[in-house]
Amino acid sequence: MLNFKTLNVVIVMLIFSALLNNCAATPPPVATSPMQEESAPEPQTALPESAAEAPADLQKEETIELSAEDTSQTYIEEHEEPSFPVKVPIDYADIEFIQHRLIVYENKFEKWLDISETALKGPLAEEITSLETECMQNLEGILSGYSRLMERIPVGEIVAYDKTGAVEPKHIQQLDIAFLESRCNELLAMDFAWQYEPLPVAEPELTFTAAQEAIATHVKKGDYQAALDAYEGLSRDFPDREPSLATLLDFGRALQYTGQVEAATRHYKHMLDSGDLAIEPLSIKREVGDLLLASDNAAAAEFYYESMILEHQSISAEEIWAQEQLTFLRSFDPGSEDMVTYMKILREFQTHDYKMHAPRLNELVNNFARVHAGNPIAMNALRLKTFAANQMKAWFGRQLVRIDALVAEERFTEASDILKDISGYHLPAELQAVLQKTFYDVAQAEIQAMEEQRRMKEMELTEQWDSAVNLLDSQQYELAISAFESLSGTEYEEKAKIKIIEAANQAAGEMRKEAASLFIRAGKTTDIELKKALLLNSHRLLTEILDKYPQTELLDKVQQNISILEEQIERFDPALLEELQQQNPAETTAFPYGLEP
Repeated sequence: MLNFKTLNVVIVMLIFSALLNNCAATPPPVATSPMQEESAPEPQTALPESAAEAPADLQKEETIELSAEDTSQTYIEEHEEPSFPVKVPIDYADIEFIQHRLIVYENKFEKWLDISETALKGPLAEEITSLETECMQNLEGILSGYSRLMERIPVGEIVAYDKTGAVEPKHIQQLDIAFLESRCNELLAMDFAWQYEPLPVAEPELTFTAAQEAIATHVKKGDYQAALDAYEGLSRDFPDREPSLATLLDFGRALQYTGQVEAATRHYKHMLDSGDLAIEPLSIKREVGDLLLASDNAAAAEFYYESMILEHQSISAEEIWAQEQLTFLRSFDPGSEDMVTYMKILREFQTHDYKMHAPRLNELVNNFARVHAGNPIAMNALRLKTFAANQMKAWFGRQLVRIDALVAEERFTEASDILKDISGYHLPAELQAVLQKTFYDVAQAEIQAMEEQRRMKEMELTEQWDSAVNLLDSQQYELAISAFESLSGTEYEEKAKIKIIEAANQAAGEMRKEAASLFIRAGKTTDIELKKALLLNSHRLLTEILDKYPQTELLDKVQQNISILEEQIERFDPALLEELQQQNPAETTAFPYGLEP
């Protein structure tokens, strides 16, 4: 039985033999494998539907002229040049065959692109890379050859082969068969799905909140294209999250100020349809203001009340503008030359931020008004400039309200950042003066707040110092030392160090006296067990001084006392001293027999 590759080759050779031998009849049927996707179809004598209406004489045969001008090296085969033109009669079944081979190799070409462009992992990756150039060239050559044959068939030209060679069916047959027997074709027949591993989903570089803040920053800086790119990244990284109202507005402004007027319009209309711009936010602000005032936070409540008033004023101004625009539209012909010129100016205002481009836009309007002096449309252009200026003043007022709220919360850095952003805009002289005064007021408020914080800190330190002194006076030495140590790094540090030594000296002195009393009692008693207990507890007190109060100035005397005590213990019981020295002082037994130091 023929294998897969041999069957492929036999089919192609049989069909090409028919082409080369001027055989217009149907070739004998050849068994084909159902698994062979690129096997050639058997030529049919019946016409395809696309050729059903061809002239009768064309149904019998076509003549291929092989151009001597085609010198492509991919299709040149050295051979002896015939001295006469070669006619190759072509049956419509043969045309179908060439069309089929074109489709087969187009599919092979696309499949190879998929294989070569996919990052393969496994033992075949290196081989595919090394064969890529060769396989692609062979595929391109065969595709080009079949395409040229198809171009020649309807023409019926006749040309003699010159010594440069020509595109001839025999050569294309050899290229086709060679590819079917090549390693390139074997690779195309393989299933590489097992080698493909899905790439891990990359984590977003920014959080959802940080991504929205980045969009706002780009808009503030006037980098609108960066804002659009950031918004696209936000939508891609967080497809299930709804951006905030502020972010949606920033996106609309970015569209608007990059000249995408239609896209901005669609975006704003979508926002309106969603209901996010309803009047309810004003009611919520009023509720928050009342709650803050009821909580005895008048400064914060004032911010919300002022914010509401400014927003209502803005709504009122926009209502007046809309009424004036309606009156204007109804008094002019939309197709008039004046109206067309005015709409150009309006578009400039709509696609540029007046805060950043006020000088240019003002000059544009002023020139328009001079050119159209006496024409009512000039007044409307001036009204456009006035409205934009008023809108900017309203925006400036809202920023001042925000700054006041931040100052009330002592968030001076954020307030200063807003002022720095505002200073980058083109403001009229009166707003520039207000801006400079606000800079000064914020700086003064920060100084006052810092002074108040310093005063409060001083009061706290004074109270802390007095508390530590009281602990020392009440002989709570350990607590007193801890309280004085907490004053390290403050203006009380040096005084606290002196007090720490004082507390350690007092504590060590008292414990040393207690240890001496126990030592004396041990020397007077004849009870062996009682003597042992008294000596051990005296030793414990002395070693605790070293552990608890290393700051004391009595350390040398305590060390001397320990040495004398250990000599006495050694005379009394050498084994007891050895045992004592191996014990942790903190683990020494309590006083037996109810003895107290």
